[in-house]
Amino acid sequence: MYNVIEKNNWKVHWRITESAGLSLFLVDYKGKRILWEAALPYVTVDHQTRDLSLDNEDSTDHGSLWLPMGERSQTSSVRIDDFRGGFEISVDFGTHAYGYTQVWRFHEDGRFSPWLIIHGHGVHNSHTYHPHWRFDFDLNGADNDIVERFSNGNWETITNEGWFPFTGESDENGAVWRQADTKSKTSITIRPHLWEDAELFALRYHSGEWIPPSPQGENSNETFPAAYAGSEDIEGKDVALWYVAHVHYDTAFPFTAGPWIQVSA
Repeated sequence: MYNVIEKNNWKVHWRITESAGLSLFLVDYKGKRILWEAALPYVTVDHQTRDLSLDNEDSTDHGSLWLPMGERSQTSSVRIDDFRGGFEISVDFGTHAYGYTQVWRFHEDGRFSPWLIIHGHGVHNSHTYHPHWRFDFDLNGADNDIVERFSNGNWETITNEGWFPFTGESDENGAVWRQADTKSKTSITIRPHLWEDAELFALRYHSGEWIPPSPQGENSNETFPAAYAGSEDIEGKDVALWYVAHVHYDTAFPFTAGPWIQVSA
């Protein structure tokens, strides 16, 4: 089952998935296809101590927890709210000691924000959240796209797939990464939250490389999406982008993680 919203220059299809939260697909801006699919496949939580007690049961290791968001952990109905110049879709999830609100905000000027409000509080204070977003942008079709990052004062084309962390450098608008269609000149820029130590994985699109059964592969040293990153050429090809944030829990929570994305169509 899916739903569709048409307002403020946007046409957005959305649905609740079994484990990837509130997912979007077939998203258009001003009549142009921008996004084929986007989701928040998982949030992992790293704990920095051992021998914790969870629900009064002894545990030997709570190093990394994976808490999928989906229909079974959904704690509210989906809300669609208007604000001046746009609208947002939001829903709450909760599992054990963790609470999240997933939000997709759309502005009539082409901005949209995939946000996750992390409520905490975890099983103890020393833990870090790692939300993973996956975007399959479809700018005037799947091909003829280039991915760039802002480095050394200029936009540089990324020719091969890989890992591209935020180093603190950005353009005058705060953008760090960009994907553009070379024919239509349609583009999106991604501006990270400055307090979440963000990183981007740019990967050649393959139909089987979507959401694995868990963030951890069979090899204990293998994690996703890093396990998908090889050396394939991505210039002018169909590309999938993963945006990963790293947010350490502190007394300032709740914390809103996630980037700003600007569409130029």
